[in-house]
Order: sequence, then structure tokens, then C-alpha cells
Amino acid sequence: MGKGTIKVKKKCCRSQPPCKSCPIVVLRDLLREAKADEVKKEQKKAKKAEKKKNAK
Repeated sequence: MGKGTIKVKKKCCRSQPPCKSCPIVVLRDLLREAKADEVKKEQKKAKKAEKKKNAK
């Protein structure tokens, strides 16, 4: 496994606070990253559209 790889457990142990390898924590992090990427793409698209609009 690489440095950034986390081994995800199959089942949540319900510890407080949740451990880093908990499937719920890992899923939440992945969704947060995906949302951030989506926002960046939309910002880039809007910026490009604004440049195109101002160029005319």
C-alpha cells in the first residue's frame, strides 16, 4: 500500500471519536473531496464563460 492509502474496515466499530479507517469516515472524506472537485470545475467554467463574454 502507498503512503496515502488507508485500509478501510468492513464494519464500523462505533468508537467515539470514529477511527480513521472507519468506512463512514472514509466515505465522508471521499464525498467531500468529490464535492470540492466539482466546485472547482464549476468555478473554472464560470471564469472561462466570463472571459469569453468580455472578449466580444
